[in-house]
Amino acid sequence: MDGDPPEEPCDVDPPAGAASRKRAGLPTDTDTEDTELYSAPSDGDSDDGFQVYLGKKAKRRLLTASSRSSTSTVKPVPRHPVHTILFVPEAKTNNLRMLNKQAVSAFLVAAVPGEVKGVRINSRRNILAIDVEHRSALEVLRKITSLQDIKVRAHGTPYRDTMVGVIYDVDASIPEKDLPILIKPAHEGIVIRRVSRIGTSRCLKIVFKGDSLPAHVKASDCSEGTLKCANCEGPHGASSKKCPRMKREVAVLKQMVRDHSTHKEAAATAFKKA
Repeated sequence: MDGDPPEEPCDVDPPAGAASRKRAGLPTDTDTEDTELYSAPSDGDSDDGFQVYLGKKAKRRLLTASSRSSTSTVKPVPRHPVHTILFVPEAKTNNLRMLNKQAVSAFLVAAVPGEVKGVRINSRRNILAIDVEHRSALEVLRKITSLQDIKVRAHGTPYRDTMVGVIYDVDASIPEKDLPILIKPAHEGIVIRRVSRIGTSRCLKIVFKGDSLPAHVKASDCSEGTLKCANCEGPHGASSKKCPRMKREVAVLKQMVRDHSTHKEAAATAFKKA
């Protein structure tokens, strides 16, 4: 059974906020620690590798007189920006929580030595996130297709200076590896970072560099087909005024307005007049 440690004599009274939180049943500072699933070990106590040494009296003062008001003035050490790649299982029945944490960490560290800064998992969304120091390591991790016999698919987080656009009705038979060759910028100065298909649909996701989207892109090997009406199969659009079936339907609607009749009655009257 754990017991409370003996209190050391101190002239400073405990902060009233801490006592009120305990009486009200609210979480204290020690109850709300942020925890990470597992990450690469660090070399020291801080991000820059320095370890702070304190005398006995200074340590005692920090332990006995620590409060929210005193700790809130401590500025966090600035962290170096990291780059993140996400892995999701191809089959929805697979759960990434079943992965061996130590084995996965060792596998990733061996794939990109000295780059992995953290490995995190979102249990609710079934997503594994790997933080690396340099963006070049993402291209190596992107080639990973399985983690401990679980087929996974890699998704890179978007660049900070990019915009994403979608184009529709692209032939689904075109291999995805040919899409970057076929889809080109329509004007100079537009940079396309990535082109990929959304699932197995006829939609493509295009990532552009910059803070705005172009009006259109240029596609290679695209030929303009002849128009074919879905109503009468004539050489015009389905909503064209040249379509004879469209003309008959307009005449029926006008007859319904004049006679206040049903569509069937108006169609019979319109056909007699024709």
